[in-house]
Amino acid sequence: MAFLVGILRREPLLENPTFVVQVDRTDLDDQLHDQFVCARTLVGDVKHAEDVDKLRNLLRTEGGEVIFTTIEKFRLMDEANGAKEIEHPVLSNRSNIIIIADEAHRSQYGFLKGYARYLGEALPNARRIGFTGTPISLHGADTVEVFGDVIHTYDIKQSQEDRTTVPIYYEPRQIKLHLNHNDVDAALAEIVDGAEIDGLERKKSRWAALAGAAGTKDRLEELAGDLLAHFKQRTATLEGKVIIVCMTRENCVRLYNAITVLPDCPEVKVVMTGDLTKDPAEWSKAGHYTTKEKRELIKKRMVDPEDPLRIVIVCDMWLTGTDIPCLHTLYIDKPMKGHTMIQAISRVNRVFRDKPHGLIVDYIGIGDELRDATSRYTQGGGRGEPAPGVSEEAKPIFLAALNDVRELLPDGIDYGDWRRLPAIDLEDRYALVFGYLTEDEGQRDDYFQAEHKLTTAYLLVKHLDDCRPYADEIIFYQRVRKHLMKVLPGKRPKLDIEHAVRDLVDDSLESQGVVDIFKSAGIQTPDISILDDEFLQTFKDKPHVNLRLKLLEKLISDEIHLRQRRNLAQAKSFRELLENTLRNYHNRLIDAAAVIQAMLDIKKDMASSDARAKALGLEKDELAFYDAVSSQYADIYGDKFLSGLIHEVVQAVRKNLKVDWTEPHRDDVKAAVRAAVKRVLARNNIKAEDLDRFVTCIIDQAAALYADWPLAA
Repeated sequence: MAFLVGILRREPLLENPTFVVQVDRTDLDDQLHDQFVCARTLVGDVKHAEDVDKLRNLLRTEGGEVIFTTIEKFRLMDEANGAKEIEHPVLSNRSNIIIIADEAHRSQYGFLKGYARYLGEALPNARRIGFTGTPISLHGADTVEVFGDVIHTYDIKQSQEDRTTVPIYYEPRQIKLHLNHNDVDAALAEIVDGAEIDGLERKKSRWAALAGAAGTKDRLEELAGDLLAHFKQRTATLEGKVIIVCMTRENCVRLYNAITVLPDCPEVKVVMTGDLTKDPAEWSKAGHYTTKEKRELIKKRMVDPEDPLRIVIVCDMWLTGTDIPCLHTLYIDKPMKGHTMIQAISRVNRVFRDKPHGLIVDYIGIGDELRDATSRYTQGGGRGEPAPGVSEEAKPIFLAALNDVRELLPDGIDYGDWRRLPAIDLEDRYALVFGYLTEDEGQRDDYFQAEHKLTTAYLLVKHLDDCRPYADEIIFYQRVRKHLMKVLPGKRPKLDIEHAVRDLVDDSLESQGVVDIFKSAGIQTPDISILDDEFLQTFKDKPHVNLRLKLLEKLISDEIHLRQRRNLAQAKSFRELLENTLRNYHNRLIDAAAVIQAMLDIKKDMASSDARAKALGLEKDELAFYDAVSSQYADIYGDKFLSGLIHEVVQAVRKNLKVDWTEPHRDDVKAAVRAAVKRVLARNNIKAEDLDRFVTCIIDQAAALYADWPLAA
């Protein structure tokens, strides 16, 4: 809409047009106005008509601006003599006024009376453009008749291809109302595009009977239990929020009371207006009445995916115009039809991270009305269906995605039986799949994409009886993906950067337990500080190559970790060697035997470094300081000079250390250590250009080695 205004205002033939952006609700007026203000450089001057007088004054100007108003401001006013206007005064005869109607329905029709008539009287020569997702064609209310032929259709399929919306699916979970079909049909007949019946007539109507049946204690308790269970299952694997729609405000409150007493119920809010003079006092005490300010606060909390508010219950509010991207499910316990239904279900089609779809869960039986509305609003040539059924549409998508993943892995293996395997055999199966997928980078990337599609497809069908048995197979594929991403950090798929979809968790299935890699490999747990050649040689011929690799990796990683506190430079060097070796193995550049040999070489290098300390006449702590500076200064100052210098430096460091010397509040102690080191270096004629860098190397190593002084002494 903003882009259209930006284009038209630059059209010379329109001679500086005025745009009247007109909506039928105040909240939509504010929302759209704020969006246009953000686009002021494109659309020009933006005005807001807060009342009738301001609207009339703005429309009597020469033009060039964008005016926001609700249609009810085009109404008859009291004249100066106290009489009411008979017709709306002409505010402008200009033909370059363009009325843009957001959601062009309901209030735009009826030229014999009402706001639509007054709008026509106020701006008789204005041109009209309508934006709507739900055009109508009824007697006395025809979108094309009012706004002209359709200029462009942005259909459901195109919006999904552009990732401006996500697909919506329909799931029936009807809970019986204990009414016969004639009663329900008669009550449904009383709904006119979602408008409710007010006052005495409503109380006498079959709608009231239907609402009463829907709000019985037993039914609402059953509804609350089923809905909360469905919510927990769905949000276990999909981050986001939900809205529940009830027939009446009474039913909203009753459902709130029924659901909030259940165990593990998340935070729930009711969003509705109230009348203190007529409604029960308990409603106000419970905080169910919402002012405009309170509704905005609740909406901000719902929009924030991290906020603990997860469920909102409504009757009429928030079913049109409300934008909550992380909303993924709409639970409907209220009859709807026509454009009101389409507007309501569209609340869950907003794009949010990698949210795969929105879901409509039907508890009252709106399936036929949904099909009718779907037919009406897609018959204009647009592609896509608003809410296909889960069983009919989502299950074939899931099975196709499952087959795509299977085709990327070795044949002849039941990947769903992993829970029955001994732990050691399961490790071998993972190793087989990891090796197969890492042989080719393209195949690995294909697996990432296929597994993500499979996981998101399974979210929709996992509650179906004939799809539940696939859960273990899905979990296996997810674990493969997570391991690949862990060992190949530079190759993480873009989909994993920010996600809404979470991996499956099945608490009812027992853990497989921890694999003791030493015991499984038939090796006694060694003292990692004394890995001798005899142990390493006996290790080479053990079975289960993947297990042997894991065992060696653990042994060497643990020893590197121990050395890190003592010698930063040495530990970093060994860590890089280990990581490069494993990376080459996972990329299939070297085989398992080469990995084992490389790891054994790393272990031997560690042992030789200890002998080197003795040759230099240094203690292990002193060797750490020597390694920190020798890589940069050995060629300049020589090994013999540096080893003698380090002995003196370490003594100076230790003399000046105090408790918590590395903490920010002990900067004075750290400064004293630094000064002592600098004095030793200066006394030994370290060059001025090397002095600061030399000191920094020493202090960094001291902080790593003596951070918990005096325990590290």
